[in-house]
Amino acid sequence: MLEPFRFMGEPVADAVIQEVFANNEVATVNRILQSIQSNVHLVPGEMPDAVEAYLNQTDDWPEWADAEKVLLGQRLFQRYGMQMTLAYFTWSLPCCYAWAKAAKVLTWTGGIDKHVHRRIIETAQFVLDVMGEGGLGPKGFGVRTAQKIRLLHATIRYHVGGDARWQASEWGTPANQEDHVATLLTLALVPRVLTRLQLDFTPQEEDAYFHCWRVIGHFLGIHPTLLPRDLEDAQQLWEAIQQRQVKPSVEGAALTKALVDYLKTRIPGTMMDGIAVAMMRELCSEAVADAVGLEKTDWTRHLLGPMRWMFSLSDEAQDQSGLAAKISASLSRELLEGLHSSETGGSRVSFRIPQSLQESWNLTAPGEKQAS
Repeated sequence: MLEPFRFMGEPVADAVIQEVFANNEVATVNRILQSIQSNVHLVPGEMPDAVEAYLNQTDDWPEWADAEKVLLGQRLFQRYGMQMTLAYFTWSLPCCYAWAKAAKVLTWTGGIDKHVHRRIIETAQFVLDVMGEGGLGPKGFGVRTAQKIRLLHATIRYHVGGDARWQASEWGTPANQEDHVATLLTLALVPRVLTRLQLDFTPQEEDAYFHCWRVIGHFLGIHPTLLPRDLEDAQQLWEAIQQRQVKPSVEGAALTKALVDYLKTRIPGTMMDGIAVAMMRELCSEAVADAVGLEKTDWTRHLLGPMRWMFSLSDEAQDQSGLAAKISASLSRELLEGLHSSETGGSRVSFRIPQSLQESWNLTAPGEKQAS
């Protein structure tokens, strides 16, 4: 079932990028890629005809999308987004790095530290854009961000796939459909992962959150027959991909080490350096932890018991005072509030947190966060 998707790109975006390069409009591609980091919207009228047509033709909701479910899913993120963000860094990304073939794409151009820093920023910005209030609405930030990432993937296929060193028969098409849907699932299944830290969600909430990501998968160009219909379908697909793709690799271990080192710089002090690995060990399967070479956890693993308690207390008390939620999400807060000062390869980046999420999470820095 999955093997054909390993050799499949995304025809719509691929055609756009091929036309852009054929017309020697490389500056356009650079603007698209830079806009992902700078968080600047692509304006169709300022783009070549192929890109303008693409932006206008790929921003419609699918017929099956349910606006009420999308709103409920976004409200769930508004309530638990701090904890979910922590899970993105300590579960979603390590899972991506555990896929040996996909990890080769992520490290193909070198600069592993640079890649990890950029991936963290872009992933966080993407999630906030699509899950913020109005992010998936007409001309929403989330829709445009998804469209840009779709073009980014096509650019990767164009460059890496055209490299004579790339072994397509063994590794598949770079940035292929299987890897795309797997990455989507690392975001869509986060509520189920967070139950390990004593957060509890109703079936309706989990379904609505997943529905949000199914809509997002549509905007990312995931093949309709591969996009899971519901949570049960998603779980079965996830398990099938894990069995196929999780394998130890030098690339995956290097990416994970860079991720851990980056997270250490975002958690104040040195006594808590082991907490990132402890969280990864707790949330990831043994197969993933071993594949990416996670070191055995130190004394910080004993903090997971109190953290579970704080997450549980947050779940019960959040509507009343929000105090416990702030405590339980402190690690995620440090990550979010530090992203605005991040650099990728010496280049300053902008990081935008939607106003509705700033208010819900009581983040200290108001308005749009700019590097200085």
